[in-house]
Order: sequence, then structure tokens, then C-alpha cells
Amino acid sequence: MAGESHQEMKVDLTDLYMTAPAFTRAGSAISDAVSQATHQLEGLGHFWGNDAPGQKFGGFYAPKQAELLQMLAVASGEVQGVADGITKMAESFGVTEEANTAKIRSMNQETS
Repeated sequence: MAGESHQEMKVDLTDLYMTAPAFTRAGSAISDAVSQATHQLEGLGHFWGNDAPGQKFGGFYAPKQAELLQMLAVASGEVQGVADGITKMAESFGVTEEANTAKIRSMNQETS
């Protein structure tokens, strides 16, 4: 047919298995940074003071700080989860590829 592509897709399982740990390391690095930031921010205490403007600022700042740190912790887990997804994809692809190869060999033997 016109416009049909005859390109093939090649999947290198070794590349997939070698890539997954990079996501684990990145997620761990994010987690470490969140832990460090949390520790440093906790060390500052309520730096905004006890006067009216400080209390107003603290009332706005503290929940946003907690929300941001929680979102970053979730992002860390999600990035680490990409590694699991890549590994599962490689495992599934390998199993499927082996099954397809066996089926093709079986069909070739039947027609011979």
C-alpha cells in the first residue's frame, strides 16, 4: 500500500535492563534532597516570628511548605516506579518474544 512503512522496531532488552537503575538512582536522589530540605527547614523553626504579619505569613507558608515536600516525596516514588515499569516491560517483552519465536518455529516445522 502507498505510504506504508517497512521499518522494523528493535528492542534491546539489555538496554532496558541497564536503563532502569538510572531511574532508581534519580528517585533516590530526589528522596535524599527532600529529606535534606525537610531537615534544614525544620531546623529553622518558625522563622517568621510571633507578630501579626509573621503569624499571617506562617499561616500561609507552613501548609504550602508541607504540601510541596509531600509532592516531592510522591514524585520521588513515581520516578523510582519508572524503573520497575521498565524492568517489567523488558521481562514481558522477552517472554512474548520467546513465545512468538517458538510458535514461528513450530509453524515452520509443520509446513516442512
